[in-house]
Amino acid sequence: MEQKVSDIMSNSWNKPVLDYIRNSSAHSDVAEAMMHSVKPLGDVQCYCPDPSQYRYMVVSTGTIIFGFAIGMDTVVFRLNAPFNHRAMATGGILIPELGDEWISFTLFRDDWPEVDLSFWARKAYVHARETKNV
Repeated sequence: MEQKVSDIMSNSWNKPVLDYIRNSSAHSDVAEAMMHSVKPLGDVQCYCPDPSQYRYMVVSTGTIIFGFAIGMDTVVFRLNAPFNHRAMATGGILIPELGDEWISFTLFRDDWPEVDLSFWARKAYVHARETKNV
């Protein structure tokens, strides 16, 4: 049974993301990789509207979504300018529909070094925590 996103996460920071991923799914391996990457962080909430149907997964801190997992191989993080440029220089891809902070990473590629999800999760988490205080 699908769960509705909590009212606390339904805010102007998150609306574009929730609209973008509304009909998306996430392979269990992608969702697991996301969960593993945020495990060492402090105040993190993981949300999936329907795990039995392998729906998308978002991670947030407080009321701000800072990452999500969709599809067969995609993890996306909200990064500040210096880090989104580094992410793109190392294979990350900008998601223009979400603005200039959202960078996607493709997992499980044979022809590319493994993505350091823990690093990007930590940078996105710090950015969200700083944004929350603005």
